[in-house]
Amino acid sequence: MFLRIGELARRTGLTVRALRHYDDIALLVPSARSSGGYRLYSRKDVARLYRIQALRRLDLSLADIQGLLDNAAGEVSEVVAQQVAQLDREILQASALRTHLLTVQDQLQASEEPGIDDWLLALESMVAGSKYFSEDERRRLTTQRGGFTDAVAPERAELSAWLQRLVAVGVSPEDPEAQALAQRWIELLLEEAGGDEGLLMKLYAMHWNEPSLHALTGVDRSGIRYISHAMAFARLQLYATHCSADDMVTLRQHYVAQTDAWPPLIAEVRQQMLVSTPTDGPTMRALALRWQALSLGKAGGDAALHAKLQRAFRHDAALRVGSGIDEKLAAYVGQAIAHLGDASTS
Repeated sequence: MFLRIGELARRTGLTVRALRHYDDIALLVPSARSSGGYRLYSRKDVARLYRIQALRRLDLSLADIQGLLDNAAGEVSEVVAQQVAQLDREILQASALRTHLLTVQDQLQASEEPGIDDWLLALESMVAGSKYFSEDERRRLTTQRGGFTDAVAPERAELSAWLQRLVAVGVSPEDPEAQALAQRWIELLLEEAGGDEGLLMKLYAMHWNEPSLHALTGVDRSGIRYISHAMAFARLQLYATHCSADDMVTLRQHYVAQTDAWPPLIAEVRQQMLVSTPTDGPTMRALALRWQALSLGKAGGDAALHAKLQRAFRHDAALRVGSGIDEKLAAYVGQAIAHLGDASTS
């Protein structure tokens, strides 16, 4: 028994256009065609469509779904396991948020109600924390901060004012003054994170995404980007001891241009590492390809220079400070990149 495309669309709730697109990209190719050229779908095709729709509910891209369906079933199991782990984290975060809200409620009932702007900012910041940190990570941050936040508050305010002055007068992130500002800013974030590069990246993401924190810190996305680029220029100077003069000319043309793409990629890879995603699976293959392209891009596509940069990064601890990449993460993504090479020679 075969179903024509219109009937399949009607019975599944999909559009004819979507089914045609699935055919065009070879995700769901009908088993037969009628004498008039109409697509005809078999029972096997419908079963594949069911799996496609099930995987779509896991927020996977069509390319990822195709890779999963065309490979071993174990990889589908990997994706499901990741989704279960994500749901577990969301349940813990929701529980922690409820506890925080009850605390706020008690405070409001027991004392004079603060100004609406004050408690809205506090509440939004609290919600932001639950998005980015697990319950254990929030406990670690709370312990680490014990008195730290208040102690550095004046310096943070001074750095914020300094940043705004530099941006207002158009000082380049390459300027030594901008680099000094950025390095101190990152040092403070690292102290807040207890030296944990993974937590540093989460703090970075939270400060990047949450308008409530922009209001509290006085540093918005443009300011964070300025700091990030200034750090890239500072790191570039460190590479000078590992590279030739010609190498540095190439790096000055390409290195900083890659800066904005790194934090979200590092965060994605770290998340996969935390849930023990196999380094030879489809998820990490895709991330490793992005990592490899970015890494080569900052060297202007020069493979020899790329190799120099990798060696320098491995052996010079100063280059890794504030990068979000610790030894464990570097080893994990290194394994994924090595599997890319294995696949190309098999």
